[in-house]
Amino acid sequence: MKKAISIGNFDAVHHGHLALVQAARDMVGPNGHVEIQTFDPPPVSILDPTAKLDRITTFEERSALLLSAGANRVRKIEPTKSLLCQSPEEFIADVMAESSPDVIVEGEGFCFGKNRVGSNETLRDIGKKLGFSVFELEPVLVMLGDSTSLRASSSEVRSLLKRGRVEDAALMLGREVRCSGIVTKGDQRGREMGIPTANLSQVMTMLPRDGIYAGSAVVEGELYIAAISVGTKPTFGENERVLEAHLISFDGDLEHYDWPLTVTISHWMREQITFTSIDALRLQIDADIQSTITLIESTR
Repeated sequence: MKKAISIGNFDAVHHGHLALVQAARDMVGPNGHVEIQTFDPPPVSILDPTAKLDRITTFEERSALLLSAGANRVRKIEPTKSLLCQSPEEFIADVMAESSPDVIVEGEGFCFGKNRVGSNETLRDIGKKLGFSVFELEPVLVMLGDSTSLRASSSEVRSLLKRGRVEDAALMLGREVRCSGIVTKGDQRGREMGIPTANLSQVMTMLPRDGIYAGSAVVEGELYIAAISVGTKPTFGENERVLEAHLISFDGDLEHYDWPLTVTISHWMREQITFTSIDALRLQIDADIQSTITLIESTR
């Protein structure tokens, strides 16, 4: 049985990553074995512990997406300082000892080894000695909503999220933006206004830019339209950054805490702003809810 592997961060699991999985599958056929080797945590967190890292997926999310895309196995590589100090030849020798691939599939610009000195050309040279071939995939371009095309990359996904462009991020990902966490007790101001929200904590992945969004959430198998707020709730002074979701028509108990919830963030609605009064805020939230319903129902 032929075996193909691909090595990288695969953080976003975007269209470029999906194309790598497909290319690996094409190289070994339907009965071959495709293994994705993904660093977790990303090497930068070891090389520079002070670096701020906006992760797009957890390892568990990434694994599920890659397996769904056609991989047979997702192997975690834990980057230690000793591993990151290996030469390209040492690193690939360990890969061969562990996985013995017939072919390694990588994207253009793949770098590996200490100081990232290894390239696809280096990989081909090593492959001639160790008995594997190399397939280099060309960049995958994604057309965004404004008809511009960008190369699919995790850095581009982060850039889009930082600007609140969740619709374009979804085009690059091939799926809508989702954030998962645990419903915990918040300040309950939404409940006081008659608009209870699920306050999401322990979110392990990147939130989009502060603002108001339209989206959805599934609770006990039921899909609910969600009016979503990301930010610091400036009307109420200084607060921690948080994601809150008002699940429209949900009549369950949001005061029951410590349960997992995944929120899909589909559309940018407006900036998060400071209101002069609670009444003004309440009127705007009512308008946001109606706009959210109209927008989500129009796209179904």
